[in-house]
Amino acid sequence: MASSSNCIAWPAWGLALSLLAVSAWADTARCLTDRYGQTLCPPADSRCVATRSGGWFCSAPGGGAALDAAGLPQCGAGRCVTDLQHRVMCSKETGGAAARDRYGQAVCTGGCTPGQAAMCRPLQP
Repeated sequence: MASSSNCIAWPAWGLALSLLAVSAWADTARCLTDRYGQTLCPPADSRCVATRSGGWFCSAPGGGAALDAAGLPQCGAGRCVTDLQHRVMCSKETGGAAARDRYGQAVCTGGCTPGQAAMCRPLQP
């Protein structure tokens, strides 16, 4: 009996993980509508942020984007996070992860580097 319940549990976990992966993918691949009503689609596997003025800026594929304390877009090679000092910090590695630790400091795959406005590209129709 125990082995048959294990056989049922694993496919259920696999399905749950698959649905989670699809929802994460869909979140990064969504097209959006800008303030003028135009539908804009970002590059695959990029992250985009909207400025206060309504403009959209995106990272390169595998990169990250976040707004700094002044509301300006900052991008990096990997994912980005805002640390406790309100600095945008990004993974040095393309596709790398970024998070805040329990002290509010940025922790990134391959190390962190400050986000750069020059790495962001305006989203065009």
